[in-house]
Amino acid sequence: MKRYFSHYTFIYPDIYLRNHIVEVSDDMKQISFFPFDREIERTEFYSGLLIFIPENTSYRTDSIISDAKSVIITAANYSGKTNTHSDAPYNLYHEEDV
Repeated sequence: MKRYFSHYTFIYPDIYLRNHIVEVSDDMKQISFFPFDREIERTEFYSGLLIFIPENTSYRTDSIISDAKSVIITAANYSGKTNTHSDAPYNLYHEEDV
């Protein structure tokens, strides 16, 4: 398992998070997330935006990243489920200029 923190996170297709810890399984197919309230050991910290997109998505990655960057600030008030999964592994992208 790997653990990440960023000011903003987008998990394809529709999860926008602000100041959350994101845990990813070793096979990169299971993702859990929860609000950041304290530092947890072995968490990788990133400034800007982290984007998780499944390998098998049919949309262009650059379009998804561009769309996520344009709405992340206003859409990052998520209150739904706290985990998601994909049949294919997620790829992780990092954008600093948000």
